[in-house]
Amino acid sequence: MSPAPVTNPLPAAPHAALRARVLEIAGRLEAAGADEAARELRGALETWWTELQAWTGELARELAVHHEINNALVGVRGNVQLLQMGPAAQTSGVRDRLEVVLRESDRIRQAAARLNALKAALASVAREADSAPSSRAA
Repeated sequence: MSPAPVTNPLPAAPHAALRARVLEIAGRLEAAGADEAARELRGALETWWTELQAWTGELARELAVHHEINNALVGVRGNVQLLQMGPAAQTSGVRDRLEVVLRESDRIRQAAARLNALKAALASVAREADSAPSSRAA
């Protein structure tokens, strides 16, 4: 049984539009002569932006657990398949239980694939954040 295709589990991140809007407001503050308020706003924005990037990157790294899950499943599935080929599988009820283990391990594999897709989506958000122009250039 092959896992179902995994789609991007994240909606588009709203932070880029929010950042652009805050920079626009800071620009209007500067144009109105409120330079100190604009600097404070830009400083707060930069702090938030840096923390967002760090949080997103750390979360993406933590979601790499899908790899460990898949590695463990290889051992579980391999041992179940070996048991299915042996005499124990001929015992009443054992074959059915082994099939349950294989079926449930497929569900775990699909969940791990969703974790991987989420990790990839978060990594994409982090790359997008890294490539955004600095507010100091605005």
